[in-house]
Amino acid sequence: MHISKLKINKNQKFMCMKRTFTFLIILIFAISANAQFTTLYDFEDGADTTIWNPFANGKLGTKNDINVVLNPAMDTVNSSDSVMMFVVHPDADPWVGMYSDAFPVSITQESYILSMMVYKTITSPVSLKLELSLNNGPTTSKSVENTKVDEWQLLSFDFSELKGKIYSRLTVFPDFPASRNKVDSTIVYLDNIAIQDPTNTAVKEFAGVEMKIFPSPAEFRIAVQYPEMTAVRISNIQGQEIRTVSFGLTNSKVIEVGDLKPGIYLATAITPKGDFTMRFMKK
Repeated sequence: MHISKLKINKNQKFMCMKRTFTFLIILIFAISANAQFTTLYDFEDGADTTIWNPFANGKLGTKNDINVVLNPAMDTVNSSDSVMMFVVHPDADPWVGMYSDAFPVSITQESYILSMMVYKTITSPVSLKLELSLNNGPTTSKSVENTKVDEWQLLSFDFSELKGKIYSRLTVFPDFPASRNKVDSTIVYLDNIAIQDPTNTAVKEFAGVEMKIFPSPAEFRIAVQYPEMTAVRISNIQGQEIRTVSFGLTNSKVIEVGDLKPGIYLATAITPKGDFTMRFMKK
């Protein structure tokens, strides 16, 4: 009996500490509208299922459809201990998702790229939605489809048209769906929802147009931003090509650089109007 009470008291104390920590984080953001931050949600202790609400997940959907669990594939792309697991039921609505009002999301001139890591068994669109603006911003969602399965992938969402707007709610649609069947549940893992940090963003101007690389120094990946890119070329400081990643027309692209040795490298944004190159640091 004594042991059972001791376990209960420890669990209650732990949950109380987590709620207190979460409250303090929210309070800091509330009293400092100009606070700069990188990671919004990392799903470690202090920011877990207590501040997320699932919805539209079929007749059997409950709060337990989302849960913080151990990372199923800890690697160089994502070495976090804890991640969010979302179980999507077969009869879920197309707009099944979860939302949080814990932290305001401020879209600024320098910080307008949101990113999120996903681990999925299928390829299908993933969407982030900003809503309940504090200064009359439009409700806006962005979708990106994962291209890898059974491994972590970093997805990037460009909200540049919302610069100057602040939002109180972030909604995540983990499987918005493309190939989800109606027989088996789909398990999606999510981690490290973050926003670009201007304090470690490299900027270079070409004829009045800015090219940005974030972060610099980088550890595993960089986000390259330049209007109407069709490819990004990574070269060493001598200009020797290491790799070129081609894609459809876009203003931003996340490039993996985790395999590079520490040092200075060149990133070239390839566009219909020419190629534009700037340096970044790999740590």
